[in-house]
Amino acid sequence: MSGRTKRTLYNITDIGLWIGMIAGACLMLYFSAPRPLGAGEWTAWFLFLAAILLRLPAAVHEIGHLLFGWLAGMKCAGVTLSYLRISDGRVGFTNPNFAGAAEMYPKNGKGTKGKVVLFTLGGALFSLAAGGVLLALFLVFPYSAGLLFCGLFSLPCLYEGVRALLPAELPAGKTDGAVLLGILNRSPEEEVMLRVMRAQGLLFRLPFSEIPEALFDAPVVREDLPAYHALLFLKMQWQLDADVGAAEPTFGRLKSLEAYMDDGERAELGRYAAAFGGDFRKKKSPFQGVRMLEEKLNAK
Repeated sequence: MSGRTKRTLYNITDIGLWIGMIAGACLMLYFSAPRPLGAGEWTAWFLFLAAILLRLPAAVHEIGHLLFGWLAGMKCAGVTLSYLRISDGRVGFTNPNFAGAAEMYPKNGKGTKGKVVLFTLGGALFSLAAGGVLLALFLVFPYSAGLLFCGLFSLPCLYEGVRALLPAELPAGKTDGAVLLGILNRSPEEEVMLRVMRAQGLLFRLPFSEIPEALFDAPVVREDLPAYHALLFLKMQWQLDADVGAAEPTFGRLKSLEAYMDDGERAELGRYAAAFGGDFRKKKSPFQGVRMLEEKLNAK
């Protein structure tokens, strides 16, 4: 099945889920709420709409990634919840078109694949669990306006969980389901991502010089992939520890790739590479590695 067909099926399913969510909310109001609607019901309805506008269901999803990643033995590099970006102890506003993201890396190089699978599944599982619990509260206990809000809010949580598991590659990136499918099928793109994660896990406890060189021999992938760029950043930093001359070709490849990026793509690469390709023990981003190499090359 082609990527275009998968996106079309994803979009059709997404529309169906939206229709189901709206229909479910209307049914809850029609069959459970009193007539006419009281102040409590109107409050529950407006709080539900406010939660949608504030992207709280997406925030629940990202919290699931963080929780399952933490249980798997990973460390948080940054997270975007709703309109806020939290990274390195700083909180700021993020792109209003960006729903959310959780960036974590392993604390060691063991069991990287299992940790990434658990982390990737965590968002959908937590969304489905939260939605299921809230819906059960609404259905089991005697009706109240507070439980009406629980029932309404359960619907977008369930929607987020189901949608995340649908395998598709969208303009914003791959869904969790597509990433999981790639890991299980050992696709080249996911293989590069796992190599980056394993290298970062090893760097949590070891110096660059002790990272095995074979880790950077990645399969052939598109050179515009952020994970590939991050692997190049890591390779360059590994080479910097060994020899400036050896790092020069890698530096040239990075500079040639960067020339074809617009400002948005360059900023996104910087964010991604700093999260997955940086040296957190020294609080250095890969771009600092580039500047370091430029200084050494100019001094030759």
